[in-house]
Amino acid sequence: MQEKYSNLIIRYLQGALSREETDVFFLWVYADNANKELFFEMKAVYDASISAGRAFNIEKSWQQLRKKRKQNNPIYRFRKKIISYAAVAAVAICLTSVTFMVMMERKDVIPTRYIGGDDLESDVVVLPDETRVSLGSRTTFYYDPDFGKSQRSVFMKGEAYFEVAHQQDKPFIVHINGIKIEALGTSFNVMAYPEDSLFTTTLLEGSIRLTNENHQKPVILSPDQQYVYNRNTRKAHVYDVDAKNYIAWTAGYYYFSEQSLKSILHRLSYVYGLTFDVRSEKLNNTLFTGTFYRGQSAKDLMEIINLSVPIDYKIEDRHVTIYK
Repeated sequence: MQEKYSNLIIRYLQGALSREETDVFFLWVYADNANKELFFEMKAVYDASISAGRAFNIEKSWQQLRKKRKQNNPIYRFRKKIISYAAVAAVAICLTSVTFMVMMERKDVIPTRYIGGDDLESDVVVLPDETRVSLGSRTTFYYDPDFGKSQRSVFMKGEAYFEVAHQQDKPFIVHINGIKIEALGTSFNVMAYPEDSLFTTTLLEGSIRLTNENHQKPVILSPDQQYVYNRNTRKAHVYDVDAKNYIAWTAGYYYFSEQSLKSILHRLSYVYGLTFDVRSEKLNNTLFTGTFYRGQSAKDLMEIINLSVPIDYKIEDRHVTIYK
């Protein structure tokens, strides 16, 4: 059965599925955790092959995965799952956090609903207007006491994916340290950790208008566009992207496309609660394309990187040292 879906996965990665086939594909992926795992592993090999400039051999890659997964050994699979889940739980409890503050005391307002994640998928907050906000690791999020009165203002630090409920007469506004994002009814992702030099907004549906206190003209994004602002240089750029890749983190997947190893490890440090020490500046600046899953161990992360960029590494507790 899994061999049947391997070609479907590759066709999806190559953008060759029709709309109907894509719907069937996602129904299959989310039907079972084993399906998610298979999809992720195939994607990791595919991304690594493309990143390294090699042609992707479906049959060879599939045989490698079959050997790796040891599907005929149920004891191995059970033990692997238990260890993986225990590691994820430890990381989630000890090393990541989401802060949600409700700055509201009015009794005539529909209460906010908080939906906890499962340590892999993100936590979700449903606001009084039915806007859904998926919260990333170490994210602070709150909204003001007058939310919904004349406008819907929220404030955040970290990462969040917004699915904004449409209210024509009440604009939805996200405030992030000097930058304002205004939307009426739309879906978009924001990554704005205070320690990072880059502020990134990616639009999936609808339209948003960004106002930056350091720039005179607002910027309007269309679907599949990304706004990146460098706080150090105060320069901003708009890129065309596949926006779906930038919300995969809400389901536990973290996708990177042609990014430096330094920036990738910086992001993963938030997710996994790890510290990384790369002993080569050339390696730090090496571009890499890949996908990571939150349920993986530190060793799994290093082996995925090693598929594209040969590395030596040492893992000590929560610290990873990487050598060329």
